[in-house]
Amino acid sequence: MNTAGVLLIKNGAVSSEQAMWPGGIGVFAVVGTFGGATISLQFIGPDGLTLIDAGTATTLTAAGAGVFYLPPGPIVATITGGAADAIYASASRVLG
Repeated sequence: MNTAGVLLIKNGAVSSEQAMWPGGIGVFAVVGTFGGATISLQFIGPDGLTLIDAGTATTLTAAGAGVFYLPPGPIVATITGGAADAIYASASRVLG
């Protein structure tokens, strides 16, 4: 199995910038100090503006990972609430 992915947050405490997702099945993984924060994988809605959660498996309140399936387009890792610190978040594509 091969993976290709993108590092969304590197040792940070704020939401990521948009990154392009090529489409397909992926794994969203997050580690760091959550400090009561929630970190979610989101994608841009059909209006080109609204962020939509990629699913419950990719809404994390502690270090972990979740599988998602999205079409091609921009994604972001969003940090809400709490006092997150030293966060690393990535989205890796699973290729067969």
